[in-house]
Amino acid sequence: MQKKPSFPTQIIIGALLVTTIIGAASIWVTSGAISTTNKAANKVTEFYLRELAGRRSQMVQAAINEEFEEMERVLELVEPADLVSQDTLRSFLGKTETAYGSDEFAFVDEDDVVYTRYTTYSGGSRYGFLSDGTLDEGKVISTTDIYGASKRVCLAVPISGLTFLDKGLKACFVEVNIEEIVQGLDFDAKDANTSFCMYYQNGENLTSLDFGSIGAGQNLYEAMHATLGEGEWDEFSKSFAGGKQGGVEFSYNGVRQTLYYAPVPDTNWVLTVLVADNLIQDQVRSVGSEMVARSSVLIIVTGLTLLAFFVAIIIRTRKQSAALLEIERKNTHDAGERAQRSERELGEVKQIAYKDALTGAKNKHAYSEREIDLDMQIREGTVGELAVVVCDLNGLKFVNDTYGHKAGDEYIRSAYKLICGLFEHDSVYRIGGDEFVILMQGSDYEHRDRLLGEFNRRVEKNIARGEVVIAAGMAEREPEDELLQATFRRADERMYYRKAQLKKMGAKTRE
Repeated sequence: MQKKPSFPTQIIIGALLVTTIIGAASIWVTSGAISTTNKAANKVTEFYLRELAGRRSQMVQAAINEEFEEMERVLELVEPADLVSQDTLRSFLGKTETAYGSDEFAFVDEDDVVYTRYTTYSGGSRYGFLSDGTLDEGKVISTTDIYGASKRVCLAVPISGLTFLDKGLKACFVEVNIEEIVQGLDFDAKDANTSFCMYYQNGENLTSLDFGSIGAGQNLYEAMHATLGEGEWDEFSKSFAGGKQGGVEFSYNGVRQTLYYAPVPDTNWVLTVLVADNLIQDQVRSVGSEMVARSSVLIIVTGLTLLAFFVAIIIRTRKQSAALLEIERKNTHDAGERAQRSERELGEVKQIAYKDALTGAKNKHAYSEREIDLDMQIREGTVGELAVVVCDLNGLKFVNDTYGHKAGDEYIRSAYKLICGLFEHDSVYRIGGDEFVILMQGSDYEHRDRLLGEFNRRVEKNIARGEVVIAAGMAEREPEDELLQATFRRADERMYYRKAQLKKMGAKTRE
């Protein structure tokens, strides 16, 4: 007589039978829906991104054209009385920036001297368009890096017939923050897993913003080379560099994404849009309704069958589950302790990474993170009172060249000691070889004028003593400053003005 299968064996056989039924039904349900859904998703993706990139590209071009039109209107308003002296010119520039909301409006004379609202400086080395001949062709669109701030767009037009201090004015220009342009493009796509960025046609990021999973400092060609096949990458790179509009799909960390790009007219920039697949799935959800209905029928049929088997399995495995639960609790407790230990170690590593090894001050990475945090507080209206002090050492290059880099290091440490003698240590950042930034809040902000005055008096005494000399410029955050960079820029300009004062007092810059 054949032995009857035991109860556990019956459960296994039943589970295998149910699994077979579900597998066959799932293939039937999904086979028809997958093809239809993919076709619909591709069409929605292409249409959505083409329209999105095209409109945003036109917005960027329109913004640039508006800036050029404003410059033309400003030039029509210039009167001889505005060009009598530095004071009259700066007054005119101040009124112009206030009226048009420009970040910086400037004139340039025939010797490449730049005149702004707050300062005067040589622009030959900072702005390439002043010396490369592009002004001869008319309007100029270029980019420049402002030290300690973001990349900016310079929009310049040549001028003639105007003179200032017996020198002909050859150009005027405005500076526009590229990151503000890019961040302003996502006004209706914040919750759509959509990212925007701006690149040169050679793949270099114009901004310091991350582009989805692609870091700000990573070349777009290199990033895409790691995700695309050789043929796809060749086609993408040629199209992108050639200023054509197009798109490409790729996977990153298991997530399917779509990149679309469109050139910005009259520039060598390319506007890029990155969208994750879940957006497309949401937009084509109705296409999969048939699959959902058929799946519902499958669930009802198989659910009743599974119920009987699961009841038996639950009863027989209750004791095993209790034992496994106890083991899981112990593992969870151990994992929690390991996680806390890892978090402490990570905090220690982060503290080291954000500290300047030479002076002990916070470094440029710490400043960048703090700048992002303050920008978020500014947008949320929670930042409170804030002032920025930009400090620049005089004579560091001379010390290095004359006495060696050890002496130069000691010179930098002396400068940090002088700064920390008045300002709170935690608010001081070393963001360059000879540049420090102080973010003044709380008590330092309340006594900012007194602190800066005392700091300047100590520096002036150091001129006679032959000790460290530091030029400092301070600016308070104004209500119209939407980013910390705007306050930084004013402080930087006042620092250069202070550097000129110190030079007249006898402090040699030797830079």
